[in-house]
Amino acid sequence: MNFEEFSEVFLLLSEFEKLKFQILRNELEKYKIHPGQVPLFFIINQTPGITQNEIAEKIHVSPSTVAIMLRRMERHGLITRKTNEKDRRELKVFLTEKSQKLVDKLFRKMKHFESLSLKGFTDEEINCFTNLLKKILKNLEAMKND
Repeated sequence: MNFEEFSEVFLLLSEFEKLKFQILRNELEKYKIHPGQVPLFFIINQTPGITQNEIAEKIHVSPSTVAIMLRRMERHGLITRKTNEKDRRELKVFLTEKSQKLVDKLFRKMKHFESLSLKGFTDEEINCFTNLLKKILKNLEAMKND
């Protein structure tokens, strides 16, 4: 297979994701946080008591993938899971005191990362880029649902 057969957009998005992951991994390592866990911190912080399945829906991964992520976070004392009293099969997820202190730091780090990534862009360019990415996401969602 020849990589030149892919559009530059496809390759650039892939390269962007790899670089973003590498930079964030190095930055978050000191907190013992994996870059893939960052969305979970924000989701659980906004919705304390959310279930594993609800998290999976929000981040578009399987519940079993979320279970693995949560297990690691629980091992590091970042979340707790409590049985839902109405449905004993369901676990509700909460941030620990330790991770609640990290959420603000994480948010600031991610905002700083975002501002450095978009340095030199005008507001108009950022809005245009956002709209283009939304179109791509809409196309991908349609593919996923077919």
